[in-house]
Amino acid sequence: MKILVFSDSHGRLGTMVDAMEKERPQRVFFLGDNYQDGKLLSGCYPEVPFDMVKGNCDFCAGPDELVVEAEGVRFLLTHGHRYYVKSGTWRLPVAAKKTGAKMVCFGHTHEALNQPEEGIWLFNPGTAGGVYNRVGYGVLTVEGGHVRGDLR
Repeated sequence: MKILVFSDSHGRLGTMVDAMEKERPQRVFFLGDNYQDGKLLSGCYPEVPFDMVKGNCDFCAGPDELVVEAEGVRFLLTHGHRYYVKSGTWRLPVAAKKTGAKMVCFGHTHEALNQPEEGIWLFNPGTAGGVYNRVGYGVLTVEGGHVRGDLR
């Protein structure tokens, strides 16, 4: 299963639309900051399931975090601001272990990250909107209970 991961689009959908056309995912994780961008994108691709959380710039209805499963892998989806990720990521593995998640997908910092910490894989796709950092997104490949993350 191929999952696209977007965060921090901030009203700029171009990269996400291009990635959807190029990557042809089976699922999408949208990690907030601009939740409405995720809603608009999901409306353009109704055949693709979207799992979305709100960020610190989202003042609408929607979940702050989700625990989802794909192909036997459990993911914790969060924007990251409630875990103060700009001051360090050490809180994320603690939260993941409480939920049984193998990977935490988060945003907020606008900086891409793909690394393990305390036995939990941390994955931040960067900013789909290119705000303060280079434009980026993530691709997760999930198969047989294993996940591989790539930053694009």
